[in-house]
Parts: sequence; C-alpha cells; structure tokens
Amino acid sequence: MKSNTLCIYIERLRIARHISQETFLHEIVSIRQYRRYLKGESDIPFSVISQLTTRLGMKTDTILREFEVAKIEETSKMNNLYNLAVNYDHKKFSELAKTISIDHIIEPTNVLLYKHSIMLNNYYSRKISVEQMRQMSKELVNYPFVLEQGVLNTMELLILTFLIDVLPTEDQTKIIEKITEYLNDSRVIVSGGNEKVLTLILARLAKNSGILESYDQVIKFCNLAINRNKSLISFYIMDYLYYYKSLAYYKLGDQKKFEESLTKCFNILEFEGNETKTKKFINLINDDYNIDFQNYILDLYAKRRIEGKK
Repeated sequence: MKSNTLCIYIERLRIARHISQETFLHEIVSIRQYRRYLKGESDIPFSVISQLTTRLGMKTDTILREFEVAKIEETSKMNNLYNLAVNYDHKKFSELAKTISIDHIIEPTNVLLYKHSIMLNNYYSRKISVEQMRQMSKELVNYPFVLEQGVLNTMELLILTFLIDVLPTEDQTKIIEKITEYLNDSRVIVSGGNEKVLTLILARLAKNSGILESYDQVIKFCNLAINRNKSLISFYIMDYLYYYKSLAYYKLGDQKKFEESLTKCFNILEFEGNETKTKKFINLINDDYNIDFQNYILDLYAKRRIEGKK
C-alpha cells in the first residue's frame, strides 16, 4: 500500500494496547523498515499489514473499517480545532489541542490543518507577530512555488486564502486568481475527504473580495458556499457567509437584501448558541453599521409583524 496513513493508525493502536514496538514487530519486519513505512518512505505490503493486525488481536477487515471511521473522526476534530482558533476561543482550543498528538494524525491534510490551527491560535492570541505568521505560513505551503503545482489539496488552498490577508496586494490578486482557477476545475483539487474546507475557502475568498471592494464577487462566492452547504445539509460557517453578504449589500446600497442577510446571520447565531462567537459577531456588526445588533433585528421583526397586519 502506498499511503502511510494506515500504518500510522496501526501504530496508534499498538500504543493504545501498550505493546512494545520490539514485541509488535518481532519476526514480521525490522524496526528500521517499519519506521520507513510510518514516514511514507516505503510502501507497506498488505501481507505485513495482515500480520500486524493479527498481532493486535484483530481481523484485518475490522481494522480497515475502523480505520475509515477514525479518519472521519480525526477530520471532524481538526475542523473543530480550526474553528476554535478562528473564533478566538483560546481556552477550549488549548483543551482540545492537548488531546492531539501530531505524530498520530493519520491524514497528511489533517497534519497541515493542525499546524495551521496552532499557528492561528498563537497569532490571534498575540504570541507571534504578523511577520512571523506570514513567514511560517509561507514555509508551511512552500509559497510561492505552490502556485506552480498542477494539483493542490484543500488545506493548501485554505492556507493560501489566509496568506491573502498578510501579503502585499500584488500577491493577493495572484492568489485569488489562482484559487479561482482551481475551483473552476475540481479535478485539480484533492479534498482529502474534508467537504467543509471548500466551503471555508469560498468564504475566505468572499471576505478578501470585500477587502478589495469587489462586492459583486463577495455575493457570488457567498452564494456558491451557501448553496454548497444546502446540498450537504450543513450550517457550517453560514453566520459568516450571511455576514459577508450583509456587508456587500450595505456597500451596494441594497437595504432590503442587507436586512435580509443580517437577519439570517442573527438567526444562525441564535440557533448555534455559541456565546463566544455571538459576542464576536455582535461587536463586529455594532462597529460596522453603528447599530445595536440584537435590538436592530428585534425592531426589524416588529416592523414586519406590523406590515403583515396591514
């Protein structure tokens, strides 16, 4: 097998069962060769996998099924870690991060997301400067050479969208054009099974289009992401998407659609019930529009009730 992900999962099971590596590998494979499998430097034969799973006291087909479940659970955990970082929930982030060992992360894309999340949390808690964050992010995806690759995974795209925030305008435009090119041809994107990341990438493109005052593009990217969420039956970052739409409509002077987008943003926040995130949005929206967000929405509902009675 060419991927080292299954080997990493088997190693995780070995540790959980408190079996020494020497005992585990005895008369199956050398420790040196096993470490090459773990690093992905050599393909692991299926016969070796079968012998190792037997030594764990499990059937190979059982481990393969549990392996797929573990990858899904791992991806969910990494998504949660990332969300805690971008929502400035440093306490919960620290608690979750303590439960993760980078050496036991199965998927390479999840390793990237983990490293990016750690860096983001340090950046947002002001433990590292913008200059440090910029350099670390560039090194993480090998920027600018990454733009020359024929195929990118979704985590590389995600980190590139972050770099838009901290690079000069010339680089911002170059990255947005390149990502848009990739999004128009899904064959050159390796998702790694993380369906939410493409939605997140669209949201970040919407945000950065707003910074560049391309408000029609903001609405376009938001609608693509919202429709994608609907097809996945997901509320993932819908609050951000409607918030970005409200900003675009506000700048375009479309009061009706501005109010509609802001109301949907409020409804999503109420539905999720995340106090930290809600507080963040209240502060953002109050500053953006010089309003009291909660009272503004309540007044809109009251106004609609009155109009409905006419």
